[in-house]
Amino acid sequence: MEAFFDSWLARLDHLRSDLLHAFTHRPDRIPQAVDAVLSHYRDYRDAKARLADSDVLRALTHPWLTPFERIFLWVAGWKPSIAFRLLLGHRFLSPDQHAAFEVLRREVQLEEHRISEDMASAQEAMAGHLVLEAVRADLYANGSAWAAAADEVSRALRTVIDAAEELREATLRWLVETLTAAQMAEFLAAAVELRIRVRRWGLRRNGGQSN
Repeated sequence: MEAFFDSWLARLDHLRSDLLHAFTHRPDRIPQAVDAVLSHYRDYRDAKARLADSDVLRALTHPWLTPFERIFLWVAGWKPSIAFRLLLGHRFLSPDQHAAFEVLRREVQLEEHRISEDMASAQEAMAGHLVLEAVRADLYANGSAWAAAADEVSRALRTVIDAAEELREATLRWLVETLTAAQMAEFLAAAVELRIRVRRWGLRRNGGQSN
């Protein structure tokens, strides 16, 4: 995943350049540039989903990121409400867009709160009945108890991660449906720039190492 992420981020930076070029010089190419960035984000989501199938804890903790980058994680990814903070920094929204923006922002925050509570419950499951029973038992003699406990925790965590991914996807769909192509290009350019800067800051703080 480390090699994949480094390659993915380098490609993301290239796509950002294409996006800015289209925004400034070739407005007719903005939709294609926007689609390319969104498709690239989906590639990362799909890679994380494959990882979660085999190692849900690794997918949740993102060890390929620097400690600084991991500060910004929310349930194995970016927090959807960050999108609204980025949009607040721009004055290109129409009154109707502002109204829709506020409605969705409140809905997303409520859903984030629900998912965060589910994550807390999933983490508590790590100390639940099955886990405690497995720890109390002789692990060599009672491997099935430990396997059952680990499976229960993994299922709970994967369910929460999937819910968070669905919320991230829903937020992006709303943006695509509500913003014009040029507005979406400006938003994505700002989002990608923030992502790349956080990566650079993290590497600088960590002496150039990702973990």
